Amino acid sequence: MKPATDRTIRRWSAVGVTVAATAVAMLLQQGIRAAWQVRTLPERVMETLLVFIPLDLFERGLQQFGASAKDIALVGAYVGMAALLMIVGWFAVRTVNGWLALLAGFGLWLVAMLVVMPLTGAGLFAGGLLVNPVLTDAGYLAVFGAYAVVLAIGTGLLTWLDPGRYDAPEQTASLERRSLLAGLGGTAVAIVAFGFARSAAGAGGGAVQSSLPLAAAPTRAPLPSPTATTVPVPTAAASLPAPAAAPTPASAAAALTPTPVAADTAAGFPTPPPVRSLARDQEGSLTAAGRPPGTLAPPITSNQDFYIVTKNAVADPVVDATTWRLIVDGQVDHPVQVDYATLLALPSVEVTKTLECISNLTAGCSMASFGCDLMSTAVWRGVAVSDVLNLAGGLKANVVDVAFVSMDEFSSGLPAEVVLDPGTLIVYQMNGQVLPREHGYPARLLVPGRYGMKNPKWLAEIRALDQRYVDWYQQRGWTRDGIIKTMSRIDVPADGATLPAGQQHVAGVAYAGDRGITQVEVSADGGSTWQTVSILEPAAGPDAMVRWEGTFQMASTPVTLVVRATDGTGVVQPEDFGLPAPDGSWGQDSITVQPG
Repeated sequence: MKPATDRTIRRWSAVGVTVAATAVAMLLQQGIRAAWQVRTLPERVMETLLVFIPLDLFERGLQQFGASAKDIALVGAYVGMAALLMIVGWFAVRTVNGWLALLAGFGLWLVAMLVVMPLTGAGLFAGGLLVNPVLTDAGYLAVFGAYAVVLAIGTGLLTWLDPGRYDAPEQTASLERRSLLAGLGGTAVAIVAFGFARSAAGAGGGAVQSSLPLAAAPTRAPLPSPTATTVPVPTAAASLPAPAAAPTPASAAAALTPTPVAADTAAGFPTPPPVRSLARDQEGSLTAAGRPPGTLAPPITSNQDFYIVTKNAVADPVVDATTWRLIVDGQVDHPVQVDYATLLALPSVEVTKTLECISNLTAGCSMASFGCDLMSTAVWRGVAVSDVLNLAGGLKANVVDVAFVSMDEFSSGLPAEVVLDPGTLIVYQMNGQVLPREHGYPARLLVPGRYGMKNPKWLAEIRALDQRYVDWYQQRGWTRDGIIKTMSRIDVPADGATLPAGQQHVAGVAYAGDRGITQVEVSADGGSTWQTVSILEPAAGPDAMVRWEGTFQMASTPVTLVVRATDGTGVVQPEDFGLPAPDGSWGQDSITVQPG
C-alpha cells in the first residue's frame, strides 16, 4: 500500500492538468470571440439567466453597481463554466484514460450544441443564428477539442511520470499509448475544427448568411451638386458622401424632399472612426451623456458625448459594410436581402431626434451612476422603413408585428402601423457623419416616441409576422410598447451647489417623446408653489427635447428646486416616483442648493 502522500501528489497533479486544460479552453474561447465574433458560452448563459431575475432585483443591482452589474454577472458565468470544466476534467484525468478525456470534451461540445444553444435562442447546432452556423459550431468544437487534447496528453504524462502506481510495466505502457493516441486524435479534431472555423470566417462567416436574392437598387434621380449637411456639432468621423442640404422636418410625417445619397462602391464605403475609448470594465454597457455637472445640455449632442447603452458585456459587433446584409423576410411579397449600396441609394430623410434609454431616471438622479443622463439628441439621416419594405413588395395584409433583429441577437418588436409610420427610419448617418460603431454602424432603427430599447443597433433582419412577437426586453419582463414617459431635469445649478443670496439662474431640459412639451414649471419651495419658465428655443424636431430656463430667489436657508413638464396632450408630469422597470421611470426631478 502506497503512502497517503503519494496519492495526494497524484491528486494535485490531476488538478494541475485540469487547470491547464480549463485555461486553454477559456483562453481559446476568448480568442475566437475576438477574432471572429463568436459569442462565448458564458455570455449566452448570462443573458438567458437574466430572463429569470425579478425586475425589482435587477433594478437594485443597477442602482448599486451601475453598468458593472452586467460585468459581475458575466464574471459569475465565466467562473461557472470554468468550474464545470474543472470538475469534468478532474474525473477524466483520474480515470487514467486518455480516450475518456477525449470523450469528455466531445460530450461537452454536444451539450453546448444540443442544450445550451437552443436554450439561449441560437437553435440546434446554432441553426437559428443569422450568421454562418459552421463558424459557431466549429469554433466551439475547437475549444472543447483543445480542452480534451490537454486532458489526454496530461493523463499520459502523469502515467509516464508515475509508473510505480501500476503492477506491470506493460500496463503503464498501454496506458501511455492510449493517452498518446487520444491526444493525437483530439489534436486532429481541434485542428480540423479550427480550420473549418477559419474557412467560414474567411468566407464571410461573421456576416449575415442568406440565400435570398439581393434587392435591386432603385433607379437614381440626377443628383444635385453635393453640399455638406450643416450640423451644429462637428465630429472627427469620416463623412458619408454628402447629400443635398435639407431643412429640419416640422413633423415626423414630413418626408422632406427625398435625396438619394451617392455611394462610390468602387472606392469602398466610408468607415466610422475607432470605437470610443470606453472603459467597458468600469462603465461599459451604460455610459451617460458627456455633460459636466452644473452645465446645461447642448441642443445637439456630439457623437463623442452621446450616451451609450449595450447589452453586450464583452464586445459589440464589428460589421463590415461591404459584406453587411439586411434580410427582409416573413410576411412580405418576395423576401430579399438589402446591401449597403442599395440602402444608400434609397430616398433619404433627415430628422433631429432625442434618444432616451428606458433605464434613465426622471428623479433621484443620484441613485445610479448614469443618473438622469441616459438621453441625447442628434441629427440623423436615413431611409423610411416602409421604403425598405417596398423592396420586398411591402407587408402583407395579415401582418401584426414586425421583428427587428440585430447582429448581437438583440431584437425589438413593433406593431405594423408603427413600422409604416414615415418617421420610422433606418439611419446610417449621425450628426452629418457616418454612424459610429458604438451606435450601430452600418445601420440602426429609429422609432418616434419610443425608448431606446425599441431602436436596435447593428440591424441585420426585418421579419414580418402574422402574430405578436416577444422581443429581447419583453422576454425579461419589460414593456411591450416602450412609449416614452414625460421627463424634465434640472441641469443648472448642480445639486448641492452653494449660491449667494438673491436672484439665481435655473435651467434644464424636458422631453416627452413625439408628444412634445408645451410648458415647464419650477418650484423653489419644494413643490408648494410653481412658476412657468421660458423655453429657450423651439424643439429641433417633433421628437426632440427642449431646453428651458428661469430664475429663483436664493434665501439664507437651503432651497429645494423641483421641476415638472406638461406634454403636448396636456398631461402634467406626475409627482410620485417610480423606477424604470418595467415601462420607464417617472417622477419630478429635484435638487437642493445651499446658501453661501
